[in-house]
Amino acid sequence: MIKQYQWFLVFVMGFVNIALPSVAGAASLATVTVKQSNSALTFTAEGVVEAVKSSVIAPQVSGSITALPVKAGDYVKTGQLLVRIDTRMAAQQAMSNQAQVAAAQAQLNAARKEYERKHRLYEKQYISQAALERAESDYKTAEAQTKAQLAQTGMSSVQTGLHTINAPYSGVIAEVMTEVGGMAMPGQPILALYDPSGFRVRVNVPQSQLANLKAGPSINIQVPAANEGERSVISTNLTVLPTADSVSNMSMVRLTLPQNLASVRPGMFARAMLPVNDVKGKGQIFVPVKSVIKRSELMAVYVVDKQGRPQLRQVRLGRKQGENIEVFAGLQLGELVALDPIAAANVK
Repeated sequence: MIKQYQWFLVFVMGFVNIALPSVAGAASLATVTVKQSNSALTFTAEGVVEAVKSSVIAPQVSGSITALPVKAGDYVKTGQLLVRIDTRMAAQQAMSNQAQVAAAQAQLNAARKEYERKHRLYEKQYISQAALERAESDYKTAEAQTKAQLAQTGMSSVQTGLHTINAPYSGVIAEVMTEVGGMAMPGQPILALYDPSGFRVRVNVPQSQLANLKAGPSINIQVPAANEGERSVISTNLTVLPTADSVSNMSMVRLTLPQNLASVRPGMFARAMLPVNDVKGKGQIFVPVKSVIKRSELMAVYVVDKQGRPQLRQVRLGRKQGENIEVFAGLQLGELVALDPIAAANVK
């Protein structure tokens, strides 16, 4: 009898030793209490930073590139030389046009003198009116040809000037798309330039949310890649573009950033917290994104019961709001949700 009792005691102690790690594991789970959101209602939209003033520079003439004194990242001033294209053919064309202008002017002088001479003869009735009219016609033709040659010469001079490209405004060279010796073609981009003094954020917002947007005095924008002091900035200007994408049903919204941000660059990822006026949004329930398990079409979280045991429960989710995500169905206020679903799944 004593031996049986001793064996039973050893079995119980072993069972307790086996069960203790599971209880300790459940107790050590990090959880968050499901609560209603009392913060100001916002709609989080993700987008990119772009320069307010940016240009892609392309030549208007063709030719070999003979000078390219700038590179990506250089700061240039207004009027500074960016590209020079070979002007030899343009110069020869200009010289040819000037010679043609001289010839046309000589013909014009001769036609004018002939017309004046025949006009005097006609007044003395030495020639017929038809002869005078022919002389007048020749004079006017020579005059028109001279004007055409002068216009052609002016166009040639303008074209010669197009072989030199200068900076239209002060800014930063974003990209150089060619090299010295490369061939410049009309309309083919060779440089990209932007003004670093002014940036804005471009985000896409569903059409269903446009009516709820509130253009408040301050809109929080986060730029995670910027320096610490510029990662969170305030925008005071919201512009909704009057067009929409028929495929994605999104409309573009632009948010102006503060001036002279040193660490912000075009193309950086940005997140905008847009204030909304949605009375139905009161009492929204949010959980951390990291607590959600996604398996194919299943969205679920681990809910910890009063005994500390995590149980997998399917939920219906809404849109992401920063590091949290809205829950439409599946959770009740006051319940505990495990922050680490992997650790919760290992608790037996």
